[in-house]
Amino acid sequence: MLPRIDHVIEKVKLYNPSSDDKLLQRAYLFSAMAHEGQTRYSGEPYLVHPIAVADILAELKADDVALVAGLLHDVVEDNHSVSLSEIKKRFGDEVAHIVEGLTKIEEKLPGGERNEWATLRKVILAMVDDIRVILVKLADRLHNLRTMDALPQEKRPAKAKETLEIYAPIAYRLGLGKMKTELEDLSFRYGFPEDYARLTSALSAKRTYSEGFLEETRATLEKILAELQVKGEVRGRTKHLYSIFQKLQRQAIAVEQVYDYMAFRILVEEVRDCYAVLGGIHTLWKPIPGRFKDFIAIPKDNHYRSLHTSVVGSNGQPFEIQIRTWQMHAEAENGIAAHWKYKEGRLTKEDEEATIAWLRQLDEIRQGSQDSAEFVQNLRVNLFPKEVYVFTPKGTVMSFPHGATPIDFAYAVHTEIGHKCTGAKINGKLVPLKTKLNSGDRVEIVTSPGGKPSRDWLDCVVTSRAISKIKGWLNQQEKLRAIEIGKASLDRECRRLKVHLKEAQEAGRVADLLKKLALADLDVLYAEIGYGKVAARTIARRLVADQETIPAALVEAHMEPSKGAPIIVRGASDLLTTLAKCCKPIRGDEIVGFISRGKGLVVHRATCKNLQRLSYNPDRILEVAWEPVSENAPALHDVPVTLHTEDRSGMVASVTKVVSDHKAGIRHIEGVLTGGGEGRIKLVLAVRDKAHLSQILRQLSRLAGVIEVRRDIR
Repeated sequence: MLPRIDHVIEKVKLYNPSSDDKLLQRAYLFSAMAHEGQTRYSGEPYLVHPIAVADILAELKADDVALVAGLLHDVVEDNHSVSLSEIKKRFGDEVAHIVEGLTKIEEKLPGGERNEWATLRKVILAMVDDIRVILVKLADRLHNLRTMDALPQEKRPAKAKETLEIYAPIAYRLGLGKMKTELEDLSFRYGFPEDYARLTSALSAKRTYSEGFLEETRATLEKILAELQVKGEVRGRTKHLYSIFQKLQRQAIAVEQVYDYMAFRILVEEVRDCYAVLGGIHTLWKPIPGRFKDFIAIPKDNHYRSLHTSVVGSNGQPFEIQIRTWQMHAEAENGIAAHWKYKEGRLTKEDEEATIAWLRQLDEIRQGSQDSAEFVQNLRVNLFPKEVYVFTPKGTVMSFPHGATPIDFAYAVHTEIGHKCTGAKINGKLVPLKTKLNSGDRVEIVTSPGGKPSRDWLDCVVTSRAISKIKGWLNQQEKLRAIEIGKASLDRECRRLKVHLKEAQEAGRVADLLKKLALADLDVLYAEIGYGKVAARTIARRLVADQETIPAALVEAHMEPSKGAPIIVRGASDLLTTLAKCCKPIRGDEIVGFISRGKGLVVHRATCKNLQRLSYNPDRILEVAWEPVSENAPALHDVPVTLHTEDRSGMVASVTKVVSDHKAGIRHIEGVLTGGGEGRIKLVLAVRDKAHLSQILRQLSRLAGVIEVRRDIR
């Protein structure tokens, strides 16, 4: 049986009597016509889905604009005869704007994982633009998960993973507790079916005991309410499956070792009742130290408010109790939608102020990220719960992710305080800047006019704000230094060739050169020289008065051999290259070039840890490749190798024979006994490439007495 729009409208009228039911009816009919003849994987009419999305939005108490957008969210994507301009004409600018945002999120992009990251980036940018976009998207995702059984099995894990990593945390951050729980449990079911089945089975074995315990404890809690003359309601439940699964993973324990899988929620009228009930509970049962949290006095960063305590029952069974008012409960279940304002189709002023700081932070993350991958990584840090609460010297409470340090704190206060930070005091005591913050700490930052960020700070900060501000400062300083070096280098070469730069500028030769190189101004050219992307000597030659043309090598992006290592560099020539000593890349390894001042281009293995630290400045990363080589080419790479062996006679001779048979060289070799009848042989092999090395290592591993053989790299 098809769902009816009447049911949705009835639900909407309960919380928004002024809702335009004729508008919702028109949107329903338009959606029905647009999706006519279309079916879902289950075989049911496609119209079932937009109606279900609208119904979920009604549960969130969404406004008419969001409801209409929910009914129409797929019409442009699924029906090419329907345009955004038609939606705008029929239903207004706001509806069209939301549908456009949702359509962009769903646009298919060619490629692999990086395009998935780009899609997630679009989700956040759309949310910053209009919070209702993500409300409709969350409702859309929730209904898709509810009907995931109809989706081909191979497609389920990817959707589940994306939901757990992005959409459930967004629901949490918007305070949509009920939706977050359902998104997580459904994603757990389809993303980890074996774990889900195992956990469900294990908990069902405890169900008989749990039901009895829940009823008995509920009765005791109701008695406490009666004795305190507090009006309220007690609800007992087992914790949702995914939260239990996370605990099993986090603590590496078996389900039999989870004792606090049951929880109670007490809903009362007034805030003072919350604390009164808490006192009665702690009088009856012993609280578990460190498990009491007052989110009423200090709300979570998503404005969640409640008292949480864990106690041990009379039979030794630990369980959690949450105490909150009815108003707090409504906010915890439906988040910002609990206070939706309908006269203007917007949040109330108070709720806009409550979310605006976070939305601005998301935009700041976007601006400070170099690419989609970095954006999503920074985003994940900010979406997941922040559970470290610290105090400023004036007593203001600030929240941070676990692992945050005083540097994160400094940048959260002000960018300049972060830049000038030279030390920190925690609870009045001087501590290193890399010290991790704990809840309850009082933090004071020590600054100095001469203070400045260090590249090492990137290893001990976790907030996206601190990361982006530090990277921005480092990039700026690197650029200024590169300009200084580049200017000095070009001036030196111009003097050598008797080229007067000022005359070249007046004659227009500098402007012509910049235009052909597609560079904005002279400072950019200086930076290119300073970074080592362009040789100062080559530029000076091009500025000679009788030089009429510029070789294509300077202008066009192409692959050209470089000086030094056997490397081909895209988009650069006359560039000195060296192989990084930290990761010792050899031909056949995936490689990346990093321009280092004074060293030219340093080539690293793509997986090198040092490269990951250096990549904060993408302008200094160049695409590189190995020059072709024949099988008869001489050995080019010295590679350190270690063998873990048995203490066996003739072992060194066997090793050297294998190397000789494969026409490789030995630059160095040494062997030592390590005790216990075992030894270690360290040698440096001269090989052609990675394939050549792999052949040797494979043969060495087959020798009698060899326990392990490995290439020594970072």
